[in-house]
Amino acid sequence: MPTLAPRRPRPIDPERLLRERPFAERLDLARIEPVPGFAHSGTACFVRDRSGRRYKLRACASAGRAHEIQLLLGLAPSSFPHVLGRERRFLLIEALDEHRPLGRDELLGRLPEIGAMVASLHAAAERAGLPDTAGRLRAAARAHLQRARDLRLLAGAVDPETRGALADKLQVYRRRYGVPLAVEMDDLHKANFMLRERDGDLRYVDEEGVAVRPRFTGLASLVKTADREEHWQAFRRGYGQVRDASPITPEYTEYVVLLDTLRKVANKLRTAEQLDEERRSKLPAEIEDLRRVVHRKTPSLDFGFFRG
Repeated sequence: MPTLAPRRPRPIDPERLLRERPFAERLDLARIEPVPGFAHSGTACFVRDRSGRRYKLRACASAGRAHEIQLLLGLAPSSFPHVLGRERRFLLIEALDEHRPLGRDELLGRLPEIGAMVASLHAAAERAGLPDTAGRLRAAARAHLQRARDLRLLAGAVDPETRGALADKLQVYRRRYGVPLAVEMDDLHKANFMLRERDGDLRYVDEEGVAVRPRFTGLASLVKTADREEHWQAFRRGYGQVRDASPITPEYTEYVVLLDTLRKVANKLRTAEQLDEERRSKLPAEIEDLRRVVHRKTPSLDFGFFRG
């Protein structure tokens, strides 16, 4: 059963992909096309079958993770691209050739719809009994270890006062809320949504990001772009059309924003030498965002994260 999300796999190596030859009876792997943009984390590419039809091929961290992703995407099939096949650690996925990424203004205009998508995924996972009790216990333990590791990685990147205040604030929130878990879409970034203009069909395309995580991790990432109270209210309103939105409070939102920002800053610190220049250049501002939220006296839904 699903547990807390593992680390993402390494980027696809085309030469290794050609050697492994997934779906060899179906695909012409001599024609590999990169997926543009950073949203796919380098773990996906486009390939074509013998007739020339295009697909997305995603390389997962393991065969077990590929099975888990296929299971989770199947919970809400109208929200994700369809998985057309699975072989070892590879998923063959529809390419969504008629869709295009959202712009920021389009994302902001669709916040109620995105809130409803998140609620529908939560509801479907709950009906399926995911995560189960054992999965929750394993995920909670892993979350505790990850938080401790992430705080250690901050040493040297932030001042001791901020690091101590962050640990204290997270402990207070943890006593209050525990670690609620849900099947989440990790990064609700505009580049992770694809829109078909002719009918408004909207899909979340970072399949590797769908996993069991602290509940509303997706909202925590969304406020990096939709960073005003009116945006939060729009998301919450859409969520409330499907499920009870009362758990989405300013205090809980700050809790998951701190967890999510800490995780992403720590991951960048850990892999700094492997990051491209654009991602590395954003790290100081993300550390400053973390410091600012840590030292706020009361939660505010006007995060001021977006910088264009």
